[in-house]
Amino acid sequence: KGCGMSDEMSARGLLNALRQLLPRSTLSVIHQRPWHSLTFTGVQLRISVDLSAQEYADVADRVAKNLPDHEFNIRGQIVADIAVTDQIVTADATILTIDALLLED
Repeated sequence: KGCGMSDEMSARGLLNALRQLLPRSTLSVIHQRPWHSLTFTGVQLRISVDLSAQEYADVADRVAKNLPDHEFNIRGQIVADIAVTDQIVTADATILTIDALLLED
């Protein structure tokens, strides 16, 4: 086992970056696990983003469309892959599921 980044640090950096994009949302990590290849170390994350129903029209579609191309600036990490993989719309809220792969920089 190398001295790579911890899952907690990985999640914290991405959550902080997503809070800047979605300041009035509630974010939580619903799943995370270490990820390794021959040359890279990182973590896979699944994040839940709760938005109010009113924000849905303005924010959720734009985030889903633009998130894969967004340039994140997270110290020590590369966001190798990120996408909105699910959207649930209720009378009170919109819930986005974001899946991400973070690599140690």
